[in-house]
Amino acid sequence: MQLALAPLQTYTDYHFRNAHLAVFKGVDKFYAPYLKMNNDGTIKNAPKIDILPKNNPQIAVIPQLMACGEEEFFIMADYIESLGYKELNWNMGCPYPMVTNRNLGAGILNKPSEIFELFDHIFPKLKMGLGIKMRMGLENTSEILEILPRLNDYPLTEIIIHARYAKQLYNGPCDHERFQECISLTKHPLTYNGDIESKEDFDELQIKFKGINHWMIGRGAMKNPSLFEEIQFGTVDSGEVYRNKLTLFSQHIITSLLECNPDKGYALSKMKSYWEYLSEGLSDGKQLYRKLKKAKSISDFSELLFETL
Repeated sequence: MQLALAPLQTYTDYHFRNAHLAVFKGVDKFYAPYLKMNNDGTIKNAPKIDILPKNNPQIAVIPQLMACGEEEFFIMADYIESLGYKELNWNMGCPYPMVTNRNLGAGILNKPSEIFELFDHIFPKLKMGLGIKMRMGLENTSEILEILPRLNDYPLTEIIIHARYAKQLYNGPCDHERFQECISLTKHPLTYNGDIESKEDFDELQIKFKGINHWMIGRGAMKNPSLFEEIQFGTVDSGEVYRNKLTLFSQHIITSLLECNPDKGYALSKMKSYWEYLSEGLSDGKQLYRKLKKAKSISDFSELLFETL
């Protein structure tokens, strides 16, 4: 069994990944949020920095990119390769309209001919392994039924499927029946992603999808970073132990943020965004988050957090 941390834009960056590796266990593979392009044809700087080897010294990380054309694909792929990576992941799953309306992310899933035309041009030139992370479609989950069998013609390293269609965003249930159909349609290693927020969720899915050995967790791990340990090792920390880990985890992130950017307002903003998720995993999380949101400085935030936890 292999567990992976999903690439959540602005959240699961190297600050989060390194802190998680230092405090928690159970993640086999980390995926970096996608590289994307500026309007002038250059790669945005923050995601470039995120995947620098010096920022990921002990992490088995897979960089991700988002592209809708061959030229921009290779601008980003060449950069990834120049850093020494042997594999990358193509985001065909981002569901947000500002992305899909530009034929990016899941916006290409209702245009299968464009996907295969891109692959026909890219694979003969590509020197790295390539996997994809995708939704089941843009408008509905049946769209994947046309795409998935034809992907067998290409040497993909893996296919990660978030079991929703894009226009759902993160609302409504995952389509488990459709995912079950997908298992027999592909020869590639298949990873399940979507709504794993507890060990109970995972156990139910593992029984349902007996042939699946690769799993990806995103929002569930943001709410409970120890979820990987609970699934991998069956261990559940006591409330006090878990809170102590969250304190240490937060301190690692704060230290990393301040080393990267001395702007303490930036660190404060980032920590508030992290704790919007982390607070959901605590019984008193709503009250704690209300206090943390009022912090005026990163030092106040740290004091409030450590006093309360």
